[in-house]
Amino acid sequence: MTRKIVEPEIVNDASGADAGEEGETFEPVPLPADKPRSELPIRRLTLPPIPGDQLLSDDPLTTYLAQLRHIAPLTAEEQQMLAERYHEDKDVEAAQQLVMSNLRLVVKIAREYHRRRTNLMELVQEGNVGLAEAIRRYDPYRGVKFTSYAQYWIRAMILNYLMNVMQLVRVGSTRSGRKLFYNLQKAREQLIQQGFLNPSSRQLADHLGVKESEVVDVARILDAPTLSLDAPAPGHETGTMESVIPDEERMLPDTRVERMDIAERIRSALDRFRETIDDDRELAIWDRRVVADEPLSLQELGEEFEVSRERIRQVEKGLKERFKAFWIETVGEDEAAVIFED
Repeated sequence: MTRKIVEPEIVNDASGADAGEEGETFEPVPLPADKPRSELPIRRLTLPPIPGDQLLSDDPLTTYLAQLRHIAPLTAEEQQMLAERYHEDKDVEAAQQLVMSNLRLVVKIAREYHRRRTNLMELVQEGNVGLAEAIRRYDPYRGVKFTSYAQYWIRAMILNYLMNVMQLVRVGSTRSGRKLFYNLQKAREQLIQQGFLNPSSRQLADHLGVKESEVVDVARILDAPTLSLDAPAPGHETGTMESVIPDEERMLPDTRVERMDIAERIRSALDRFRETIDDDRELAIWDRRVVADEPLSLQELGEEFEVSRERIRQVEKGLKERFKAFWIETVGEDEAAVIFED
């Protein structure tokens, strides 16, 4: 499943890269001034082994945090050198060291979004994904500290997780919806500070630059209390919420059988059409792109067959047109509309 990354506004409360746990101090490695940056020594960071009894007694989060206490953060200059090494040479070890040195930063940010119904370790994991994404995208020559840039992606991944996973009802499927998800409560607080005791949906919409209807829809979801499906249904003497909520995806038996029959006919037609392909390159494109669950890209197939991406696209288009004609010939013009739309 492709992960979609959203980009909320940048938060400016970045903490320094060399800040350790409370009560801890680390001596930075002196950097010789007479050597090129690429030759300066970098401390190798590793996680200590976990004793067997600790694995049995502690929960994963406690064990993880205990390991992080043994990692001395790198200085900003050391991190800059690692970032340059990865940017120029794709040095995987340099990227790993950069990740290790900022794992505490991820935990710090994850704690800011920890709520009663969320698992902190899950937020940390999502933040670590954002940290890795930051390393991949970071340009060390633009004059921005890596930790300041990394915070942007760490927060983006955590917020994306909270928006798509923790909410039973999906919100923020549009750009303005995501903006509301991230900033609705903050906008309310700002308007209250300006003298509006109970900001209306119109005032919130004007403040955020979105439609009033979107404010109403998102606020209704975010402000509503969490209800259990096992809770008694309002207005019913017996029965639960689950028993009165309609299942919009439920199909009637005859509809289900009809769809299964169509799917079987399509699979059979795909198999029979495949037998008509006698060109090895066309067969590879058909199997590995047209009908594959995880299709290869045009670039990958082009490199394999030493042709351009455009040529692969043309072959793919030709195969689809031939199959369309094959399907129409098999089932007739009317039924062909089941899978083809003009």
